[in-house]
Amino acid sequence: MSRCSYLPLLAQQLSSVLDATVEPGDIWFDFRGEPLRWHYPIGILYDLHSLQDSKVNSPLPWSLTVHTQNFPTEKLLRRPSMETVQDMFMSMIKEVQYSVLPETDYNSDEYVKEKADFLRHGTTKRVMNLSKRDQTQLWESVASDKFDDYWNVNKRLLETTASQPLRNIPLRLYLPEQCPVIQELVPADEIVSDPARSLGEVVSKILPDLFSPTLTENIAIPVIHGISLPLDTPIIWAAENLSFADNFLHIVISKA
Repeated sequence: MSRCSYLPLLAQQLSSVLDATVEPGDIWFDFRGEPLRWHYPIGILYDLHSLQDSKVNSPLPWSLTVHTQNFPTEKLLRRPSMETVQDMFMSMIKEVQYSVLPETDYNSDEYVKEKADFLRHGTTKRVMNLSKRDQTQLWESVASDKFDDYWNVNKRLLETTASQPLRNIPLRLYLPEQCPVIQELVPADEIVSDPARSLGEVVSKILPDLFSPTLTENIAIPVIHGISLPLDTPIIWAAENLSFADNFLHIVISKA
């Protein structure tokens, strides 16, 4: 499975080889007893759960436990259908294009199912101008791991022009111990004035206790796509090269 894929897509495959009475939405997964949130990309789940303690680094392939009953609705969003997963993914795509609503609760898991307003370019036109066919292709290419089909559509969402410049770099930070997800924007004008603005500068502003320049040694490291990134990595480079399929820069904060 691709790092940008989702567990319900794996559940759909498993349902075809399991008992015929098992519905894909009844299947859920855990790692070391912890239910895995199906609305996170698989790559984020792996980094978040298997890289936090070097003593228990999980080898590949990642070993998970599959369950077909007792869905933990108190910990996971209710049984997902393929339509729910697709809607969730498109909501994230739209959120990147739109702008943040002040009253939005970013710490809520339900948030990923809602359609917020402009984030990256400050306009709804790019997403709204996508045909139904393009929107379907965008999701199906992620589901089937067909990068060229995905990029043929997604590149149109990321293009910048003089009239529609980049406004923000949207990022989400994931911490261990059941901490809520932190969602932030890096304003583009900060990057224009400082093209070398680093990942370390960004995360130290958001999490000063973990990434303060005054610390004598690192106590945390940013991980993206399983890579421990140097703190001097330019944030614009990271956004252009390491964003996930939903166009967010998802960063897992791991113990150093």
